[in-house]
Amino acid sequence: RRFFKFCRWFKHFEDIADARAEKNTTFQRLLFLDVAANVVADVSEDITSLEKVGVLRKGILPKRTEYYANWCQLFLAVVEIAVSHVKAGRAREKRIQAGGASIEKVRKHQMAELELSKFYADLIKAFWDCELSFASELAFCLSGLWAALVSSHKYALRAIK
Repeated sequence: RRFFKFCRWFKHFEDIADARAEKNTTFQRLLFLDVAANVVADVSEDITSLEKVGVLRKGILPKRTEYYANWCQLFLAVVEIAVSHVKAGRAREKRIQAGGASIEKVRKHQMAELELSKFYADLIKAFWDCELSFASELAFCLSGLWAALVSSHKYALRAIK
């Protein structure tokens, strides 16, 4: 899993064009923040992965490196929720404007809502990873399962198109 996810932060640079094209300046800034948060979170995860898979000798990185990487993931989850909330709202508006007759608009809205739910699940997982006192292991496990199901569903639907 770690090798599969390694260097995925490169793909976030593709999102810069979408952020630049955004007309709403507030949302544009949020999209740029999203790109930055994704890059930082993915790089920090890569650094901890280097030690876990044995590329870096144990003890080279500070003891709490993974803990701080988890805080990057928590911040990213909050940013992703904000971005996805706007995107889901826009998809809902387009669906309403189409009068519900467009199956494509209905599907896009449903996918946007599913993606939003995945980011809420990521937030709950991050609570546990950041060792917050109110975090629940059961909620962590269920959220992880939900996030995996939504991600798999999303990629499966993209492959079908």
